[in-house]
Parts: sequence; structure tokens; C-alpha cells
Amino acid sequence: MKDDIKQKIFETSDNIKKDQHPLEHYTYIGRKGVRRVDGYEKASGRAMFTMDVNLPGMLYMRFLTSPYPHAEIKQMDTSRAEALPGVRAVLRYDDPELPAEEQVYGHPPAYMPVLPSVAHFEGEEVGAAVAADTEAIAEEALGLIDIEWEKRPFLLDPEQALKSDAVLTNPENYPQSNYFNEDFLDVHELGDPEKGLEEADITLKFESYRRQNTWIGPERPCGVFKWNGEYPEVWVKQQRPQLCKKVIASWFGGIPMNKITIHALYQGASFGGWSQTPWNMGGHYCAAVVGKRTGKPVKWAFSRREDFYGGQQDAGHYFYEVGAKNDGTITSVKAEAVMANQLIPVFGISKHVIENTKIPNVYGKTYDVWVNKGVNVPTRCEQNPNCYTMTHVFNRVADALNMDPTEVAVINDGADGHDMQWLNERKSELGFDVRDSLKECIEKGKTAIDWDNKWHPPGTKRLSNGRMHGLSFTWTHEWEDSAGSAEMGMRLEREDGTLTIFGIKSDVGVNAETAYCQAAADELGIRIEDVSYKNQIDAGFYAMTPDSSTSMSINVFATRNAARKLKSKILSAATTPSGQTQRGSFPPAFEGVLPEELDIRDSCIFVKADPGRKLPLKEFVRPMGIEGPLCYSPEMGDGAERCDFTVPLYAHGWQVQQGAYSSYRLRMCRQAHFMEVEVDTETGEVFVTKVVNVNDVGKVISWEGCEGQQYGGSYMGVGRGLFEEVVHDPVTGVMLNGNLLDYKFATFNDVGPIETRLVETGMGYGPYGSVGIGEDIATIVPALPGPAIHNALGIWVEDFPITPAVVLKALGKT
Repeated sequence: MKDDIKQKIFETSDNIKKDQHPLEHYTYIGRKGVRRVDGYEKASGRAMFTMDVNLPGMLYMRFLTSPYPHAEIKQMDTSRAEALPGVRAVLRYDDPELPAEEQVYGHPPAYMPVLPSVAHFEGEEVGAAVAADTEAIAEEALGLIDIEWEKRPFLLDPEQALKSDAVLTNPENYPQSNYFNEDFLDVHELGDPEKGLEEADITLKFESYRRQNTWIGPERPCGVFKWNGEYPEVWVKQQRPQLCKKVIASWFGGIPMNKITIHALYQGASFGGWSQTPWNMGGHYCAAVVGKRTGKPVKWAFSRREDFYGGQQDAGHYFYEVGAKNDGTITSVKAEAVMANQLIPVFGISKHVIENTKIPNVYGKTYDVWVNKGVNVPTRCEQNPNCYTMTHVFNRVADALNMDPTEVAVINDGADGHDMQWLNERKSELGFDVRDSLKECIEKGKTAIDWDNKWHPPGTKRLSNGRMHGLSFTWTHEWEDSAGSAEMGMRLEREDGTLTIFGIKSDVGVNAETAYCQAAADELGIRIEDVSYKNQIDAGFYAMTPDSSTSMSINVFATRNAARKLKSKILSAATTPSGQTQRGSFPPAFEGVLPEELDIRDSCIFVKADPGRKLPLKEFVRPMGIEGPLCYSPEMGDGAERCDFTVPLYAHGWQVQQGAYSSYRLRMCRQAHFMEVEVDTETGEVFVTKVVNVNDVGKVISWEGCEGQQYGGSYMGVGRGLFEEVVHDPVTGVMLNGNLLDYKFATFNDVGPIETRLVETGMGYGPYGSVGIGEDIATIVPALPGPAIHNALGIWVEDFPITPAVVLKALGKT
């Protein structure tokens, strides 16, 4: 049995085909209404977040920020700050004990200044950190620091910064040019786009703008660092606790990993964002230095304004040229974009067109340019530019040909320039049932929004309330990169036979932890209420982080592998003499039965051929007692009598899925989204009256988790499409709306009913045929208001966010 399990685990490691070993029956996987692991704590207000940590004697640290978009500190006088009552330490950029550079960049670890002396955007943490008895005192002390600044020229517009005679916006890191990815081009191409344009019946050229938006969330960036002698104990608000530990281990000449304890408490929203930025471990390093000097734990924190540190890496100016046949077949797509401060310029602008369609000729290139704004990083998520391209291209072609955009999508569905026949052959070769995911998604979505009755030519439907009515549609694949790795441990508890799962990870509120419990319960045959996952504890196992929609696939595989090994151990122990020592043993719980003749259901071991012969796990594991965890003798006695006991029952599992955004995994599952709007032509207001999300997730593991992504992603997507923009003063370079009053995002009142639909084709590479849904909706919905507004008004509005002012300008009313 053990060899069989080992082989099955190997056959799904780095999986590139259909899951060969799913379960025959599901009890908790895919069941609606399973109680959330974190539900009571969060609903009752008792959940602990990093910002809630309050240790005896703890100091509070705040950082100096630059008032200028580009400036260098020439001199600094901190004497007045140091003299303020309650200030316990002031750390300066020129402190002789601070290294010139340190590993304070947590994704991936890299060296950079701990306290920079040069600021490259207004609001950047530079120069000094103050630790005091309260956060208010620390903030007051920062205002007492006297600084001589050397202001430098700055640029906010990436197209201006791209010019050959432009001033350098970040000469410390990019001394040659503001065009910083020139040597590692972000280019994706297929076929011959120029030839495809020549073959087309129609060609289109159009542009689109996307202004900077950000990741702002309820919990500010923060952390706590405490020295227990030479052992660091650290509370992190970060999506990658394992990388935090790795980085900390490199500090101060090296700290052994086994001396570091990490706590990953609940996260007050995390969408990539801060966890992706450079310097996201800088606060911890400063707190560690001050903690060493003062002997006190130190909590560092940003203010709400400082949380507006950067943005999503989709800000830029997009240029398109598209060719198509009169029947809707697209022959060529050329896309280029000038992007601002895109920290990780590798994800492209045209990859989804290549991965999702039969379009034979595709070209995409981004020019990534540094300007004096905060850094733009993957923020739910890095695929936004690709999704913009899908939405713009298909809706523009449909409009030019007077076609239904859902029909244009189906006509061009495929993969890597090949048609659906080719893709269906690949599905069959990989063991999948051949189904048309896109058609299934579209049909569900059209029914939900009543597309066939409501769809109309652009600008032709005025409602009784005087507003113009519009519909829109978009699509792409489900996130099929499924890359990452995870390790999970689990043990059967003594006394009651419940199961505890271990694997430290960041809980960002998407109910993933409950899903792991559902998988473990089904695999082991244990009641869901008997399963618990302790993801906040540093027990030596590290789950996959919530990145790129991969954690469900990776972590459920790792959980499943551990559960299958543990089940084998339980059944073996049940058929083996127990309490074995040199003094003797006891008969097995199921004497005369082989392990493969047993199973577990409802937390009871039973004989498959005789289900009435069963034993609850609670009785099988036996209680603990005064002689330790294995022995339950009620009295010590003289040691002559022996008690029965079971061996410790635990297991660990792991999973590796290498090759993020890989070309060798074809994308089989699709998603489709629909939006209905009303546009007031007098005020320019856009009212989103309905959103429909349809996602083919292969196999639903957690309904609540999937629908939560759909609901939350729709709100976030509408907010990005219509409201969200970080505004800078073009004269001073200062951010003007770095607060939650002036930075507008969507609320419940801004989005009409959201209807969610899930499709289960089983064509995912994850466990049980699943594929991730995380980030999908928030990434593809932001561009969806554009074609909906076009359908309402008959004019294209491609300056995002599409605020009332933008609509009125397009209507010629400003």
C-alpha cells in the first residue's frame, strides 16, 4: 500500500496532465455551507492581526518620508527629535552600524539601502526611523528632524520620461536611461503580424490609457520584531512568511533558521501589493537594530498615507493594431504599451491572446519606464495588461463587423495559434474529457444576464429614466500556471482522534484554509468538524503563498499527499499489534484483517466487507495520562501493569509545480464575464446595474471560496474601471488623494446584483481536475466597463478609470 501511494504521489508531482488519482466520491469537497475555519474569530471581532500585537514594553517605530518626488538628503539634525520625552531611539541613514545595503527586499530577496538617503517619489521612506513609547510620539518626533534637501528634477509621465533627452528619474538604479527593461525586453510574439494585417479584410488602430491605481487595504503595513536573547521572534504582515524567515536569517552575519520564530497572523487584506515591493522587509530590519539596542520589542508601522506606497503594474498607454476577416476571424494582433514603474516587466501584454486563441499572428511589447511615482507591482494581478488586451481586441473587432462579441470569441477560441480541433486533440491526449469550456461559460452567462433579449447595437437603447443602456462581455482562460511548491504536515490527535494540519501561510481572507480541511476530511474519511488547520504557527512546514492563483492547486495536492500517507499509517496501525515494547504487546484493533480491507468514514475505522464492525478514531488513538502522551494509566502504580497505546500517527506531504506562466501547460479552462450599465449623458455617471461572472474552475473544492473571489473581484474590478486613480500634482509631484476619503473605490452601492456561476469541466491540472480562480475576476473585470459604455453611447471611451468627467469629455460636454 505504501509503495502504491508513493507512486500515485509521484504521478501528480509537477503535474502536466489530468489528475490520474481523484477520489471516487466526495463528501465535503464541493459541498456548500461548510463552516469557515476563520469564521467565528473574524465575525466576532476576536481575530488577531499583526497590527493588534501589543507586547509588554513594546516600542513604536515610524519612518521619515520625503516631501519631494526626487530629492537627496544632504544634512540631517536629529537632536530635537532625540530630546523629545518618550523617544527611545533614532536610527539614521548614516548610522555607522548600518550596512550600505542589506537584504530588505522580500520578493525576491535582494540587497538595497536600509534607510535610503535619496527619494525617488514623494512619500518614500528615507533617512530616519524613530522608536518611541507611542506611535503619536514617534510621529511628533519625525516633525522635529531638521533636513537639508537637494531637490532634483522629476518626471511623472512615462512617455515624457522615455524621450532621449529626458532627465534621469532614478539614476542610482538606472544610470543609463529611464527605459529600464531595454536589456531584458518584455516581448511575446507568434507568427508574422505584418502578414496577418495584409491578409485581413479590416484593420483597426486604437489606444487606451490606464491610470495608476493601488492596493490600499484596511490593515496598514506593519510588523513586530522581538529578540528573545539571540533568538528573533517576528510577526509579519506579508504574503510570504518563508521568504521573511530566509531574509532575516541573512542579517547580522547570519542567524540559523532554527533560531527564528515567525508568526503569520490574519492579514487585513493583501492583494500582492506591499508584499511585492522593494524594501518590504526594511521596517523589520530597522526594528531589529533598535530592538537590539534597547532590549525591547519594536512594532513598526506605516501611516494610512504611507500605505499609498505604489500601485498595480498596469499603468500606461496602450497601442493596438488588429486585423480581421469579415467572418470575425482575427488574423493579427499587435500591441505595445509604455508602462510606468512596472517592477517585474515579464508578464506581457499579448500573452493571453497567444495562450487562448487560434490567432496565428501576435506581437506584444512593453516599454517599461521609470518615473517619480511609487513602484507598480503585481496587485491582483500581474495579468491585468493581458486582460485589457483581450477585452479591447475582441470588442473592437465585434463592433467593427457588427457582430456579437460572444460569437467573435467562440470563432477565435483555441491555443497557441491553433484551432479548437487541435486543442481538443491535446485534451484527449492528456486524459481530459473533451468539453468546450468557453461555450459552456458563455451560455451560462448569457442566460444569467438575458443577453439574447437585451443585446442591441451601440447607442440605440434609451431607458425610461433617460439613461442609455449598455451591455458588455469579455473572456480569457482560468489562471493555469499552477506554479509553486508546498509542504504540509498533519497529525491525528490523541484523546479524541481529531486532525490538525500544519503549514504556515498567510491568510488573506479567501477561505483557502477551509478548503484544505475539506480535502483532508474527504481523503481521510474524517468529519469536517474534526479537522483543524493551524496556518499561523511556525511548525516547520511552509505552505504555498497566495500568489498567481496557485495556492489552492499546490496546497491541496500537498494536503492530499499527506492525508493519503497518514491514512495508510492509520490502517496499518489498526491491523498491527499495539502497545509493542520489549515487555509485550496487545492484539490489533482489527485482528485478522489486512489494511486494504479497512476504510475510514465519519471518523470511524470499519471493515469494508462488514461495515458494522467499526471503531471510532477517538477510541482507537486512546487517551493521554499522567505517564505522558502515550500512556493513560489512571494511577502510577508499581509499574507492573501495562497499558495499551497507539504509535504517534502523523505524516507530511509536499507538492512541486514548476514553471510559472509556462508554455508547456496548455490552458483548457475558460472564464466569461458580463456587465450591464446605465449611463447618464447629462452628468456622465455610469451605473453598473448587473455583473455576471462565469468561471470554469475544473472542480469546485470550496464553493464559498470560489464565489467569494467572484463577488470580491467584481467590486474591485468595477472600482478600478470607474473610480480608482492615484492623483499627483503635476507641478510639485505630490500625491493629492492618499487617503480613503479621496481615493475612490467601489462600495455595495456602486454595483448592482452580482450573479455567480461555476462550471466544472475537470480540465484543470490541479487536484481532482481543479484550477485556480484567485485574482481572475479582479483582473479581467476592470476593462469591462469600456465596451459596456460604448454599447450604451456608441462612442469608445478608453481612458481608465472612466469617471463622469471622462464620459462628459468623450461626449464633448466639457
